Amino acid sequence: MPENGEERGNKNAPCVVDLRRGELRIPSCHVRLRLSNSLVGTLAEENKLTPRPEFVLQLTSRGKLRIIAKRAPPHPQLNTLLRVVAIDENSAHGFALAVFEIEDRGCKLAYYEKMRPENHGYGRQLTTSLQSFASAPSGEKRTQLSQLLPEELAKALTPELAHELARQARTKERRLNDDFVRRFAARVRKLLREAAKEGRAAVILVDPIDYKSLEGTRLQGTLLRARRALENIARYEGTPFAELRVSGKQCPHCGSWGTEARRTARMRAYKCRKCNIEWERDKGAVYNLAAKYFEELRKRGNETAERALTSLKQWLKRHPRALEY
Repeated sequence: MPENGEERGNKNAPCVVDLRRGELRIPSCHVRLRLSNSLVGTLAEENKLTPRPEFVLQLTSRGKLRIIAKRAPPHPQLNTLLRVVAIDENSAHGFALAVFEIEDRGCKLAYYEKMRPENHGYGRQLTTSLQSFASAPSGEKRTQLSQLLPEELAKALTPELAHELARQARTKERRLNDDFVRRFAARVRKLLREAAKEGRAAVILVDPIDYKSLEGTRLQGTLLRARRALENIARYEGTPFAELRVSGKQCPHCGSWGTEARRTARMRAYKCRKCNIEWERDKGAVYNLAAKYFEELRKRGNETAERALTSLKQWLKRHPRALEY
């Protein structure tokens, strides 16, 4: 039931979500559950969308209630106002997220950010050491743990306590990764809805890491869940979604393969011997991603894509240092 009092959905359903009162009711069981203000606000905002979503209440295996919103509006046609959300995946560092805005007057890089999950190096080392001690305690292992835990806790450590602390560490890592996926998805959703308010069509492009190179890396589960979230967001918002393989080592200007010019813990730069320019690898990747998408559409005779590709290339020609670190 939205805030305006309108009733939606099956009136004979066993559950009712009342946004005016901020509660969930199960009349047959005389149950009333207070909803958080943030959840009420989110549901009210979703009800303003056109077309409006349908909501399903689900009971999870852990005994929690989950509200699922379903919506699949048609994809809009590409037009002269376009927002390209380009995302490059990195198995070690997370995502490079860029927004290119293309219109009749030209193109610009409107947004760029690297989003990295929490560093779990210390937590994983601690978890491994705790599990080892819980399985086969020894003085040597206790000494190793004294470097990771407060001294008094290390001295009082028992196998049972070590097992419990390891469980807590794993739970914390999962929670942090879940939070990262939610933040990342929320950022992309915000970018899409801002575009819609401005009358821009939007598209999500992803340069995915292949499963073989991703397998066994520390971010495998997090990156795959984030990519699935992107697909769901695209479907929900009515936004085209495409996966394309590109390389940040390839020169964005001429397509030649660059050589590594410099490297830091957070950045790798490449230089083109032909063009004599440098670019940051992740920025080069997201640019190449957008260019390849429009190039493929252009080959199919899409005139809008051809104009977008021209605008993208002209922008880089006018700003040759735009993709530097």
